[in-house]
Amino acid sequence: MAEILQDSAALGHWFAVYSKPRREAEALEQLQRQGYVVFLPQVRRRVRQRGQWRDVVEALFPRYLFLRAVLGADHLAPVRSTRGVVGLVRFGGRLQPVPASVITELERLCGDGAGVLELPSPLPPGCQVRILQGPFMGCEAELLSQDGAQRALVLLRLLGQVHALPMAVDHLERA
Repeated sequence: MAEILQDSAALGHWFAVYSKPRREAEALEQLQRQGYVVFLPQVRRRVRQRGQWRDVVEALFPRYLFLRAVLGADHLAPVRSTRGVVGLVRFGGRLQPVPASVITELERLCGDGAGVLELPSPLPPGCQVRILQGPFMGCEAELLSQDGAQRALVLLRLLGQVHALPMAVDHLERA
């Protein structure tokens, strides 16, 4: 058992790195160039920009990434002067390791190797949606299904009858 603890200590501990605003990717790249083992968990989200839905990949924890180091063996002074980095996160002036179980779970969740967490669709079948564009703008409907990222089938009650209508997913939002 003591042998396992020594091996995990030899691999080092994970520490949180605080980056400059929206510069997590630059910090990641610069720290990797310096030879550090770094992990930046990211999430893919659908956001509405200029009236269009787009998939964007952004940091799961804005302004934070994680660096593995062995205290006493790895020289951490260059981290603070790395482009995109503000510094290592400290509590009471001391570096505090992030539990390895937290990093392991984040790596599992972001499992595709690129470190990107895929969230479920924001519009699950059966939810109420509001139509944003077209002749039915402002009406509420029930989402029946989606066929990919572009098209959806909605149930719209109109003139006392229920109609199944195809819609662009970009024209829908959760009601």
